[in-house]
Amino acid sequence: MQPDSTDPKLIDVARMAGCSPATVSRVLNGNSAVNDAARIRVIHAAQILGYVPNGSARALRSTKSRLVGAIIPTLDHAIYATMVDGLQARLSEKGVSLIINTSTYDIDVEYEQAKLLVERGAESIILVGSTHRPKTLALLRQKRVAYVFTYTNSADSDGAAIGFDNERAGQTAGRFLLDLGHTRLAMIAGVTLDNDRARGRRDGFLKELANSGVELKSVTVLEGAYKVESGYACMEALMALPKPPTAVFCGSDILAAGALKFCRGVGIMVPDDVSVMGFDNLEIAELTAPELTTLEVPSKEMGRIAADYVLATPLQRLHMRQRELAIRLVVRGSTRPLPRR
Repeated sequence: MQPDSTDPKLIDVARMAGCSPATVSRVLNGNSAVNDAARIRVIHAAQILGYVPNGSARALRSTKSRLVGAIIPTLDHAIYATMVDGLQARLSEKGVSLIINTSTYDIDVEYEQAKLLVERGAESIILVGSTHRPKTLALLRQKRVAYVFTYTNSADSDGAAIGFDNERAGQTAGRFLLDLGHTRLAMIAGVTLDNDRARGRRDGFLKELANSGVELKSVTVLEGAYKVESGYACMEALMALPKPPTAVFCGSDILAAGALKFCRGVGIMVPDDVSVMGFDNLEIAELTAPELTTLEVPSKEMGRIAADYVLATPLQRLHMRQRELAIRLVVRGSTRPLPRR
């Protein structure tokens, strides 16, 4: 028997399993005082219906859970660590705990993580970017769990967005390299599939070049995972082109570090032979040789403001739903004007 509601309830699971709601509750809460046959029926029914126990609703019936979840793509290379640090610091001031999950840049994994956080009673969830499975956002709406997009300024009808314009950031990078006199340009982007941030930076970079008269067919864009070895491999491919670029914009400092490593290993001088630019302004940007020109993301401020949103009252949130933060160009030794021929 299928329930009419699109948001299955515990009673729907009980009807399908042929048992009482109390039995369903005991099974889902791990109570061993249920026979195996009933347990199997309950679990099977819950899976078919897509039932997710609403931990936050249970908590609100008694006292608030004081729990916020964050699903970030990775904990590698501190790409998101500064944002999480700002988020956690502000939440802890108010006695709110933070659970951090990682999705490995997989929005299907993100959905499973969101279900787990709802089950654990998270009152709000912090997400990265604006591209998510529709069922993820539907789940959060159904369970009345507030959510915030970060690293983007694109909100939807129910959530908030606290971040920056990735397309404008890509345009800023393109404008900077063009102003240095470079016209043979290339980009090492992050993987753009299901990643609105990487896609926005790429599109903004190409838009700025096109607006300045650069033929886009002459601009090579390669994609790689945010790993040093990906930056290395992509830079190797770019410098093997018949007409290699004189400037390369990398979609992250990690990719740029890999690009610099390749150049150093084969004797290509940066910035004399090629300028390299990164994105994020991670600590590694000051540890490379030469130090890396990059765009600084306001990560800690983003985390603090996201925390302020989830801590706010529903009325206050109406005025906090969309916040665009500024990025900052940080010029170091990895870029230089193109020498006059």
